[in-house]
Amino acid sequence: MPFDFPYDDWADIYDAVYADLTHDVDFYVELARESGGPVLELGCGTGRISLAIAREGIAVTGIDISPRMVAVAQDKAARRGVAERCVFQSGDMATLQLAERYPLVIMPFRSFQSMLTTEEQRQALARVRERLAHGGLVALDTFNPDVNSLVGDHASLAYHLKDVEREDGGTLVVWGQNGWDPVTQVNEVRLIIEEVSDEGVVERRLMRDFEQRYTFRYEMEHLLELCGFDLEAVYGDFDGGPVTEETEDLVWVARVP
Repeated sequence: MPFDFPYDDWADIYDAVYADLTHDVDFYVELARESGGPVLELGCGTGRISLAIAREGIAVTGIDISPRMVAVAQDKAARRGVAERCVFQSGDMATLQLAERYPLVIMPFRSFQSMLTTEEQRQALARVRERLAHGGLVALDTFNPDVNSLVGDHASLAYHLKDVEREDGGTLVVWGQNGWDPVTQVNEVRLIIEEVSDEGVVERRLMRDFEQRYTFRYEMEHLLELCGFDLEAVYGDFDGGPVTEETEDLVWVARVP
């Protein structure tokens, strides 16, 4: 069956692949508590962060470009009894039109990197600024680019990312493959997902392709300033640690003046 929107083909497998992804939840939930809500999440996927915020009694609107991902999020909200605090809808963060203003806008799990040109990045941040209340915060995270892993003779070879236990038994073995363009700073990512039985038999092998634009630290600082934000903090992890050579995720917090 063809997929009409980016990331639609992720809807049925996304939660299984990222079942182990929890390290950022407390960070975004605590910001939501401090804001008092409501919260706008851009690139909400299947609701991983939005639903955690809703469980705290805070109203949240989740936007994702994939209608199939949005449908999964809506179903999960209903099953978990938080649908009255969640609004999920499909939309593009670069062209988003909403009436409400929010004290907090979040873009977790590198969703901002789906903006593949500087123009799209500026458009998305302009939409964020329009939706923020005066003095409101935007929080997001991005990859800290590791150029050494993106270039060289072996950069395009598949590499093991992780193993994730399956609810029905067995394991998901996830491999990554990069196709880095140093001119555009866009990485063509391929994830190879193997469903492996307890006996070690590969029962199914899936491939999921997507693109991400990598933005370096000081480039991102200038971009936020250019788009009218005051940078409050850049962290090297979700516990508020400093940026170091080992930092994998840059965590950004900026405010509308």
